[in-house]
Amino acid sequence: MNWHEKTQKRWMEPVFLLTILVLLALWIRTTRIETEWQQGGLSTFFLGFLLLLAYGTATMLRRARIPLISGYIFAGMIVGPHVTGLLTNETVLKLRVVDDLALSFIALTAGASLHVDFLRNRLKAIALNISFLTIFVFGLVFGFVLVGASFFQVTRTMSGAQVTALASLLGVIAVARSPSSAIAVISESRASGVFTETVLGITVAMDVLIIMLFTMVLALINVLLVSGSGIHAYAVSAVSGEMIVSLAVGFLFGKGIAFYIKKVGHDLPLFLLLIAFGIVKGSLWLDQVIQTQFAISLHLEPLLVCMSAGFTVRNFDQEGLRFLESLERISLPIFVLFFSLAGASLDLEALKMTWPIASSIAIARCAGIFLATWLAGTIMRDPPYQNRMAWMAYLTQAGVAIGLAQLAERQFQGIGTYLNTIVLAVITLNQLIGPVTFKAVLELVGEAKAGKEAP
Repeated sequence: MNWHEKTQKRWMEPVFLLTILVLLALWIRTTRIETEWQQGGLSTFFLGFLLLLAYGTATMLRRARIPLISGYIFAGMIVGPHVTGLLTNETVLKLRVVDDLALSFIALTAGASLHVDFLRNRLKAIALNISFLTIFVFGLVFGFVLVGASFFQVTRTMSGAQVTALASLLGVIAVARSPSSAIAVISESRASGVFTETVLGITVAMDVLIIMLFTMVLALINVLLVSGSGIHAYAVSAVSGEMIVSLAVGFLFGKGIAFYIKKVGHDLPLFLLLIAFGIVKGSLWLDQVIQTQFAISLHLEPLLVCMSAGFTVRNFDQEGLRFLESLERISLPIFVLFFSLAGASLDLEALKMTWPIASSIAIARCAGIFLATWLAGTIMRDPPYQNRMAWMAYLTQAGVAIGLAQLAERQFQGIGTYLNTIVLAVITLNQLIGPVTFKAVLELVGEAKAGKEAP
Protein backbone atom coordinates (compact mmCIF):
# COMPACT_ATOMS: atom_id res chain seq x y z
CA MET A 1 0.00 0.00 0.00
CA ASN A 2 1.56 3.32 -1.10
CA TRP A 3 1.53 6.62 0.80
CA HIS A 4 -1.49 8.00 -1.11
CA GLU A 5 -3.61 4.91 -0.34
CA LYS A 6 -2.64 4.98 3.34
CA THR A 7 -3.58 8.67 3.61
CA GLN A 8 -6.90 8.06 1.86
CA LYS A 9 -7.70 5.17 4.22
CA ARG A 10 -6.84 7.25 7.30
CA TRP A 11 -9.32 9.93 6.19
CA MET A 12 -12.05 7.56 4.99
CA GLU A 13 -12.40 5.62 8.26
CA PRO A 14 -13.51 8.58 10.44
CA VAL A 15 -15.64 9.99 7.60
CA PHE A 16 -17.47 6.65 7.34
CA LEU A 17 -18.00 6.56 11.13
CA LEU A 18 -19.34 10.12 11.20
CA THR A 19 -21.71 9.43 8.29
CA ILE A 20 -23.18 6.38 10.06
CA LEU A 21 -23.62 8.37 13.30
CA VAL A 22 -25.39 11.26 11.56
CA LEU A 23 -27.73 8.92 9.65
CA LEU A 24 -28.55 7.09 12.88
CA ALA A 25 -29.28 10.39 14.65
CA LEU A 26 -31.56 11.51 11.81
CA TRP A 27 -33.45 8.21 12.02
CA ILE A 28 -33.82 8.52 15.81
CA ARG A 29 -35.15 12.08 15.40
CA THR A 30 -38.02 10.76 13.25
CA THR A 31 -39.06 8.23 15.93
CA ARG A 32 -42.14 9.15 17.97
CA ILE A 33 -41.39 9.51 21.69
CA GLU A 34 -44.47 8.69 23.76
CA THR A 35 -43.29 7.51 27.19
CA GLU A 36 -40.88 8.74 29.85
CA TRP A 37 -38.59 5.73 29.53
CA GLN A 38 -38.31 6.42 25.79
CA GLN A 39 -37.39 10.02 26.59
CA GLY A 40 -34.70 8.77 28.98
CA GLY A 41 -33.39 6.40 26.33
CA LEU A 42 -33.27 9.27 23.83
CA SER A 43 -31.09 11.33 26.19
CA THR A 44 -28.77 8.36 26.68
CA PHE A 45 -28.52 7.86 22.92
CA PHE A 46 -27.62 11.50 22.26
CA LEU A 47 -25.05 11.38 25.07
CA GLY A 48 -23.28 8.50 23.31
CA PHE A 49 -23.86 10.07 19.90
CA LEU A 50 -22.22 13.35 20.90
CA LEU A 51 -19.29 11.54 22.56
CA LEU A 52 -18.51 9.44 19.47
CA LEU A 53 -19.20 12.20 16.95
CA ALA A 54 -17.03 14.79 18.74
CA TYR A 55 -14.16 12.35 19.23
CA GLY A 56 -14.33 11.16 15.61
CA THR A 57 -14.48 14.71 14.24
CA ALA A 58 -11.59 15.92 16.40
CA THR A 59 -9.46 12.90 15.44
CA MET A 60 -10.09 13.58 11.75
CA LEU A 61 -9.38 17.32 12.04
CA ARG A 62 -6.20 16.63 14.02
CA ARG A 63 -4.71 15.19 10.83
CA ALA A 64 -5.09 18.70 9.43
CA ARG A 65 -3.15 19.96 12.51
CA ILE A 66 -6.27 21.39 14.18
CA PRO A 67 -6.13 20.98 18.00
CA LEU A 68 -8.39 18.32 19.54
CA ILE A 69 -10.28 20.76 21.76
CA SER A 70 -11.10 22.95 18.76
CA GLY A 71 -12.39 19.81 17.03
CA TYR A 72 -14.67 18.96 19.96
CA ILE A 73 -16.09 22.50 20.00
CA PHE A 74 -16.57 22.51 16.22
CA ALA A 75 -18.40 19.15 16.27
CA GLY A 76 -20.74 20.32 19.02
CA MET A 77 -21.44 23.57 17.18
CA ILE A 78 -22.35 21.74 13.93
CA VAL A 79 -24.83 19.29 15.53
CA GLY A 80 -26.15 21.89 17.99
CA PRO A 81 -29.47 23.73 17.85
CA HIS A 82 -28.02 26.78 16.08
CA VAL A 83 -26.71 24.95 12.96
CA THR A 84 -28.16 21.54 11.99
CA GLY A 85 -30.45 21.12 15.00
CA LEU A 86 -29.63 17.43 15.52
CA LEU A 87 -29.41 18.34 19.19
CA THR A 88 -32.25 20.53 20.42
CA ASN A 89 -31.91 23.19 23.12
CA GLU A 90 -33.78 20.88 25.51
CA THR A 91 -31.39 17.98 24.83
CA VAL A 92 -28.31 20.17 25.30
CA LEU A 93 -29.71 21.47 28.60
CA LYS A 94 -30.24 17.90 29.87
CA LEU A 95 -26.71 16.86 28.90
CA ARG A 96 -25.14 19.88 30.63
CA VAL A 97 -25.23 17.89 33.89
CA VAL A 98 -21.70 16.78 32.91
CA ASP A 99 -20.42 20.37 33.34
CA ASP A 100 -19.96 20.22 37.12
CA LEU A 101 -18.13 16.90 36.84
CA ALA A 102 -15.84 18.22 34.11
CA LEU A 103 -15.03 21.38 36.08
CA SER A 104 -14.14 19.26 39.11
CA PHE A 105 -11.81 17.14 36.99
CA ILE A 106 -10.19 20.21 35.46
CA ALA A 107 -9.46 21.54 38.96
CA LEU A 108 -8.28 18.16 40.30
CA THR A 109 -5.93 17.77 37.32
CA ALA A 110 -4.62 21.34 37.67
CA GLY A 111 -3.77 20.75 41.33
CA ALA A 112 -2.24 17.33 40.66
CA SER A 113 -0.11 18.71 37.80
CA LEU A 114 1.61 21.23 40.08
CA HIS A 115 4.61 19.40 41.52
CA VAL A 116 6.70 21.55 43.85
CA ASP A 117 9.97 19.70 43.14
CA PHE A 118 9.54 20.36 39.42
CA LEU A 119 9.21 24.12 39.97
CA ARG A 120 12.08 24.49 42.43
CA ASN A 121 14.96 24.66 39.91
CA ARG A 122 13.62 27.71 38.06
CA LEU A 123 11.55 29.19 40.88
CA LYS A 124 12.68 32.82 40.43
CA ALA A 125 12.10 32.84 36.66
CA ILE A 126 8.72 31.13 37.04
CA ALA A 127 7.60 33.52 39.80
CA LEU A 128 8.67 36.60 37.80
CA ASN A 129 6.92 35.44 34.63
CA ILE A 130 3.73 34.52 36.47
CA SER A 131 3.65 37.88 38.27
CA PHE A 132 4.23 39.93 35.11
CA LEU A 133 1.87 37.81 32.99
CA THR A 134 -0.90 38.28 35.54
CA ILE A 135 -0.34 42.04 35.86
CA PHE A 136 0.16 42.91 32.18
CA VAL A 137 -2.37 40.55 30.59
CA PHE A 138 -5.10 41.28 33.12
CA GLY A 139 -4.34 45.01 33.07
CA LEU A 140 -4.37 45.38 29.28
CA VAL A 141 -7.50 43.26 28.70
CA PHE A 142 -9.38 44.83 31.62
CA GLY A 143 -8.42 48.35 30.54
CA PHE A 144 -9.23 47.69 26.88
CA VAL A 145 -12.75 46.38 27.61
CA LEU A 146 -13.43 49.19 30.09
CA VAL A 147 -12.24 51.99 27.78
CA GLY A 148 -13.54 50.51 24.53
CA ALA A 149 -16.99 49.44 25.78
CA SER A 150 -18.77 52.21 23.87
CA PHE A 151 -17.23 51.12 20.54
CA PHE A 152 -18.59 47.54 20.51
CA GLN A 153 -22.20 46.53 19.92
CA VAL A 154 -22.17 43.84 22.60
CA THR A 155 -21.08 46.19 25.43
CA ARG A 156 -22.69 49.44 24.30
CA THR A 157 -25.99 48.80 26.10
CA MET A 158 -24.49 47.40 29.33
CA SER A 159 -24.51 49.32 32.60
CA GLY A 160 -21.27 50.52 34.17
CA ALA A 161 -21.34 47.70 36.73
CA GLN A 162 -21.90 45.08 34.01
CA VAL A 163 -19.01 46.41 31.90
CA THR A 164 -16.73 46.37 34.96
CA ALA A 165 -17.79 42.79 35.74
CA LEU A 166 -17.29 41.66 32.13
CA ALA A 167 -13.89 43.37 31.93
CA SER A 168 -12.77 41.76 35.21
CA LEU A 169 -13.83 38.26 34.18
CA LEU A 170 -12.31 38.56 30.70
CA GLY A 171 -9.09 39.91 32.23
CA VAL A 172 -8.76 36.98 34.62
CA ILE A 173 -9.66 34.34 32.01
CA ALA A 174 -7.16 35.91 29.56
CA VAL A 175 -4.37 35.03 32.01
CA ALA A 176 -5.19 31.29 31.77
CA ARG A 177 -2.89 28.96 29.81
CA SER A 178 -3.30 25.43 28.41
CA PRO A 179 -1.03 22.80 30.03
CA SER A 180 -2.48 20.02 27.86
CA SER A 181 -1.64 21.87 24.63
CA ALA A 182 1.82 22.80 25.93
CA ILE A 183 2.62 19.22 26.93
CA ALA A 184 1.36 17.92 23.56
CA VAL A 185 3.61 20.31 21.61
CA ILE A 186 6.63 19.55 23.82
CA SER A 187 6.10 15.79 23.37
CA GLU A 188 5.64 16.12 19.62
CA SER A 189 8.80 18.25 19.32
CA ARG A 190 10.73 16.06 21.79
CA ALA A 191 11.90 19.34 23.33
CA SER A 192 13.99 19.64 26.48
CA GLY A 193 16.10 22.33 28.10
CA VAL A 194 15.93 25.35 30.40
CA PHE A 195 13.47 27.29 28.22
CA THR A 196 11.14 24.29 27.85
CA GLU A 197 11.16 23.52 31.59
CA THR A 198 10.48 27.16 32.46
CA VAL A 199 7.54 27.42 30.03
CA LEU A 200 6.01 24.18 31.31
CA GLY A 201 6.42 25.23 34.96
CA ILE A 202 4.78 28.61 34.30
CA THR A 203 1.93 27.04 32.33
CA VAL A 204 1.09 24.45 34.98
CA ALA A 205 1.42 26.84 37.95
CA MET A 206 -0.71 29.46 36.18
CA ASP A 207 -3.71 27.09 36.12
CA VAL A 208 -3.65 26.87 39.91
CA LEU A 209 -3.28 30.64 40.31
CA ILE A 210 -6.06 31.40 37.83
CA ILE A 211 -8.59 29.26 39.71
CA MET A 212 -7.83 31.17 42.91
CA LEU A 213 -8.00 34.57 41.19
CA PHE A 214 -11.21 33.67 39.38
CA THR A 215 -12.86 32.51 42.60
CA MET A 216 -12.08 35.82 44.28
CA VAL A 217 -13.18 37.95 41.30
CA LEU A 218 -16.38 35.91 40.88
CA ALA A 219 -17.34 36.41 44.52
CA LEU A 220 -16.62 40.15 44.40
CA ILE A 221 -18.60 40.56 41.18
CA ASN A 222 -21.47 38.68 42.80
CA VAL A 223 -21.47 41.35 45.52
CA LEU A 224 -21.33 44.12 42.91
CA LEU A 225 -24.05 42.83 40.56
CA VAL A 226 -26.40 40.78 42.74
CA SER A 227 -26.45 42.59 46.06
CA GLY A 228 -25.71 45.98 44.52
CA SER A 229 -23.99 47.07 47.73
CA GLY A 230 -20.60 47.67 46.16
CA ILE A 231 -17.27 46.10 47.01
CA HIS A 232 -15.97 47.00 50.47
CA ALA A 233 -13.50 45.68 53.05
CA TYR A 234 -16.02 43.29 54.62
CA ALA A 235 -16.78 41.68 51.24
CA VAL A 236 -13.07 41.20 50.50
CA SER A 237 -12.40 39.66 53.93
CA ALA A 238 -15.44 37.36 53.59
CA VAL A 239 -14.26 36.14 50.18
CA SER A 240 -10.74 35.58 51.54
CA GLY A 241 -12.15 33.56 54.44
CA GLU A 242 -14.22 31.39 52.09
CA MET A 243 -11.14 30.72 49.95
CA ILE A 244 -9.09 29.67 52.99
CA VAL A 245 -11.86 27.34 54.21
CA SER A 246 -12.22 25.84 50.70
CA LEU A 247 -8.47 25.16 50.51
CA ALA A 248 -8.53 23.57 53.98
CA VAL A 249 -11.48 21.32 53.07
CA GLY A 250 -9.65 20.37 49.87
CA PHE A 251 -6.58 19.41 51.92
CA LEU A 252 -8.76 17.04 54.00
CA PHE A 253 -10.27 15.54 50.85
CA GLY A 254 -6.76 15.06 49.47
CA LYS A 255 -5.71 13.18 52.59
CA GLY A 256 -8.84 11.05 52.26
CA ILE A 257 -8.03 10.20 48.63
CA ALA A 258 -4.44 9.31 49.60
CA PHE A 259 -5.73 7.06 52.40
CA TYR A 260 -8.04 5.26 49.95
CA ILE A 261 -5.20 4.71 47.47
CA LYS A 262 -2.99 3.23 50.20
CA LYS A 263 -5.55 1.04 51.96
CA VAL A 264 -7.87 0.04 49.10
CA GLY A 265 -6.30 0.98 45.78
CA HIS A 266 -8.68 -0.78 43.38
CA ASP A 267 -11.46 0.89 41.35
CA LEU A 268 -9.58 4.19 41.67
CA PRO A 269 -11.11 5.83 38.54
CA LEU A 270 -14.63 5.09 39.80
CA PHE A 271 -13.72 6.41 43.26
CA LEU A 272 -12.38 9.66 41.74
CA LEU A 273 -15.62 10.10 39.79
CA LEU A 274 -17.53 9.75 43.06
CA ILE A 275 -15.22 12.24 44.82
CA ALA A 276 -15.49 14.84 42.03
CA PHE A 277 -19.28 14.62 41.92
CA GLY A 278 -19.50 14.48 45.73
CA ILE A 279 -17.44 17.65 46.19
CA VAL A 280 -19.76 19.63 43.92
CA LYS A 281 -23.00 18.40 45.49
CA GLY A 282 -21.56 18.31 49.01
CA SER A 283 -20.44 21.95 48.79
CA LEU A 284 -23.94 23.06 47.81
CA TRP A 285 -25.51 20.96 50.59
CA LEU A 286 -23.09 22.30 53.22
CA ASP A 287 -23.77 25.90 52.13
CA GLN A 288 -27.50 25.37 52.66
CA VAL A 289 -27.06 23.64 56.04
CA ILE A 290 -24.81 26.40 57.42
CA GLN A 291 -27.14 29.09 56.11
CA THR A 292 -30.23 27.39 57.60
CA GLN A 293 -28.83 26.27 60.96
CA PHE A 294 -26.44 29.10 61.82
CA ALA A 295 -27.60 31.98 59.57
CA ILE A 296 -24.03 32.30 58.29
CA SER A 297 -23.29 32.83 54.60
CA LEU A 298 -20.35 30.53 53.84
CA HIS A 299 -19.88 29.43 50.23
CA LEU A 300 -17.40 26.64 49.64
CA GLU A 301 -15.95 26.87 46.13
CA PRO A 302 -15.81 23.37 44.54
CA LEU A 303 -13.04 24.43 42.12
CA LEU A 304 -10.75 25.43 44.99
CA VAL A 305 -11.64 22.32 47.01
CA CYS A 306 -10.79 20.05 44.06
CA MET A 307 -7.61 21.94 43.20
CA SER A 308 -6.40 21.77 46.80
CA ALA A 309 -7.24 18.05 46.98
CA GLY A 310 -5.28 17.32 43.79
CA PHE A 311 -2.30 19.36 44.98
CA THR A 312 -2.31 17.59 48.37
CA VAL A 313 -2.26 14.08 46.89
CA ARG A 314 0.41 14.98 44.32
CA ASN A 315 2.85 16.66 46.71
CA PHE A 316 2.23 15.08 50.13
CA ASP A 317 1.78 11.43 49.26
CA GLN A 318 3.87 8.76 47.55
CA GLU A 319 0.90 7.72 45.39
CA GLY A 320 0.65 11.15 43.74
CA LEU A 321 1.82 9.98 40.33
CA ARG A 322 -0.64 7.08 40.31
CA PHE A 323 -3.40 9.52 41.22
CA LEU A 324 -2.51 11.80 38.29
CA GLU A 325 -2.38 8.86 35.87
CA SER A 326 -5.85 7.73 36.99
CA LEU A 327 -7.23 11.22 36.42
CA GLU A 328 -5.79 11.35 32.91
CA ARG A 329 -7.15 7.87 32.11
CA ILE A 330 -10.79 8.73 32.84
CA SER A 331 -10.82 12.41 31.89
CA LEU A 332 -11.01 11.96 28.09
CA PRO A 333 -14.74 11.10 27.72
CA ILE A 334 -15.69 13.74 30.29
CA PHE A 335 -13.71 16.45 28.53
CA VAL A 336 -14.98 15.41 25.07
CA LEU A 337 -18.56 15.84 26.27
CA PHE A 338 -17.77 19.08 28.10
CA PHE A 339 -16.12 20.85 25.15
CA SER A 340 -18.58 19.52 22.56
CA LEU A 341 -21.49 20.71 24.71
CA ALA A 342 -19.76 24.09 24.97
CA GLY A 343 -19.78 24.18 21.16
CA ALA A 344 -23.43 23.06 20.98
CA SER A 345 -24.40 25.83 23.41
CA LEU A 346 -22.60 28.48 21.36
CA ASP A 347 -25.06 31.16 20.22
CA LEU A 348 -24.03 32.01 16.64
CA GLU A 349 -25.95 35.29 16.64
CA ALA A 350 -24.05 36.36 19.74
CA LEU A 351 -20.85 35.14 18.06
CA LYS A 352 -21.42 37.53 15.14
CA MET A 353 -21.74 40.39 17.60
CA THR A 354 -18.69 39.41 19.67
CA TRP A 355 -16.07 38.68 16.97
CA PRO A 356 -14.80 42.29 16.80
CA ILE A 357 -14.26 42.53 20.56
CA ALA A 358 -12.93 38.94 20.73
CA SER A 359 -10.25 39.54 18.10
CA SER A 360 -9.29 42.83 19.78
CA ILE A 361 -8.98 41.06 23.16
CA ALA A 362 -6.77 38.39 21.56
CA ILE A 363 -4.44 41.16 20.31
CA ALA A 364 -4.42 42.92 23.71
CA ARG A 365 -3.66 39.58 25.40
CA CYS A 366 -0.80 38.93 23.00
CA ALA A 367 0.65 42.39 23.71
CA GLY A 368 0.46 41.76 27.46
CA ILE A 369 2.22 38.40 27.09
CA PHE A 370 5.01 40.00 25.03
CA LEU A 371 5.62 42.77 27.58
CA ALA A 372 5.55 40.34 30.52
CA THR A 373 7.91 37.73 29.06
CA TRP A 374 10.32 40.35 27.68
CA LEU A 375 10.56 42.14 31.04
CA ALA A 376 10.93 38.90 33.04
CA GLY A 377 13.61 37.61 30.64
CA THR A 378 15.50 40.91 30.80
CA ILE A 379 15.54 40.84 34.61
CA MET A 380 16.71 37.20 34.55
CA ARG A 381 19.40 38.15 31.97
CA ASP A 382 18.24 35.56 29.49
CA PRO A 383 19.59 35.87 25.91
CA PRO A 384 18.01 38.94 24.18
CA TYR A 385 16.87 36.94 21.14
CA GLN A 386 15.05 34.52 23.48
CA ASN A 387 13.35 37.39 25.31
CA ARG A 388 11.98 38.72 22.02
CA MET A 389 10.47 35.33 21.09
CA ALA A 390 9.34 33.95 24.47
CA TRP A 391 5.79 35.29 24.06
CA MET A 392 5.19 32.72 21.31
CA ALA A 393 5.12 29.94 23.94
CA TYR A 394 2.16 31.28 25.94
CA LEU A 395 -0.70 31.87 23.49
CA THR A 396 -2.55 28.55 23.86
CA GLN A 397 -5.72 28.42 25.97
CA ALA A 398 -8.20 25.61 26.56
CA GLY A 399 -9.79 23.66 29.41
CA VAL A 400 -9.58 25.94 32.44
CA ALA A 401 -10.52 29.08 30.48
CA ILE A 402 -13.60 27.44 28.94
CA GLY A 403 -14.59 25.91 32.27
CA LEU A 404 -14.40 29.25 34.07
CA ALA A 405 -16.42 30.97 31.34
CA GLN A 406 -19.11 28.27 31.57
CA LEU A 407 -19.25 28.72 35.34
CA ALA A 408 -19.62 32.50 35.04
CA GLU A 409 -22.31 32.10 32.37
CA ARG A 410 -24.49 30.10 34.74
CA GLN A 411 -24.00 32.54 37.61
CA PHE A 412 -24.54 35.83 35.75
CA GLN A 413 -27.34 35.56 33.20
CA GLY A 414 -27.08 39.18 32.06
CA ILE A 415 -23.47 39.09 30.84
CA GLY A 416 -22.79 35.34 30.98
CA THR A 417 -23.86 34.47 27.43
CA TYR A 418 -21.69 37.18 25.88
CA LEU A 419 -18.78 36.34 28.18
CA ASN A 420 -18.87 32.65 27.21
CA THR A 421 -19.16 33.47 23.50
CA ILE A 422 -16.28 35.97 23.61
CA VAL A 423 -14.08 33.51 25.51
CA LEU A 424 -14.80 30.68 23.04
CA ALA A 425 -14.01 32.98 20.11
CA VAL A 426 -10.71 34.11 21.70
CA ILE A 427 -9.77 30.51 22.55
CA THR A 428 -10.53 29.38 19.00
CA LEU A 429 -8.04 31.96 17.71
CA ASN A 430 -5.44 31.09 20.35
CA GLN A 431 -5.79 27.33 19.85
CA LEU A 432 -5.29 27.67 16.10
CA ILE A 433 -2.28 29.99 16.39
CA GLY A 434 -0.77 29.04 19.77
CA PRO A 435 0.47 25.47 19.10
CA VAL A 436 2.07 26.62 15.84
CA THR A 437 3.95 29.52 17.46
CA PHE A 438 4.99 27.37 20.44
CA LYS A 439 6.48 24.70 18.19
CA ALA A 440 8.23 27.40 16.17
CA VAL A 441 9.85 29.02 19.21
CA LEU A 442 11.08 25.65 20.52
CA GLU A 443 12.84 25.18 17.19
CA LEU A 444 14.19 28.75 17.18
CA VAL A 445 15.76 28.42 20.66
CA GLY A 446 17.25 25.07 19.65
CA GLU A 447 15.46 22.83 22.16
CA ALA A 448 13.20 20.91 19.73
CA LYS A 449 14.68 17.57 18.70
CA ALA A 450 11.94 16.22 16.42
CA GLY A 451 13.31 15.61 12.96
CA LYS A 452 16.92 15.74 14.16
CA GLU A 453 19.12 12.72 13.95
CA ALA A 454 20.39 11.28 17.17
CA PRO A 455 24.13 11.83 17.67
